[in-house]
Amino acid sequence: YMGYFAGSREDCKMKTLLLTLVVVTIVCLDLGNTRICDDSSIPFLRTPQLCPKGQDVCYKKTPIVKKFKWLQKKGCASSCPKNGFIKLFKIKCCTKDNCI
Repeated sequence: YMGYFAGSREDCKMKTLLLTLVVVTIVCLDLGNTRICDDSSIPFLRTPQLCPKGQDVCYKKTPIVKKFKWLQKKGCASSCPKNGFIKLFKIKCCTKDNCI
């Protein structure tokens, strides 16, 4: 007597497949919209942060005068920051997690 469970093996496989697809979709959508960048202002210290939506660029601004390197700034941005009229900083940008 199979009763209620008759034919449930195929149903179970389909439900499992559907649940797997839903979980994979949620994970991919969530991870695809965020970037992780270092936001430490202390040289050689890493403090990863989750960037706000729309800020997909990691950057690091280091003063060109080496004795002021402790004034560096790192973080997330929507585009790579630029120097002003006078080039006071060396700027590096990238678009991968923890790339600077």
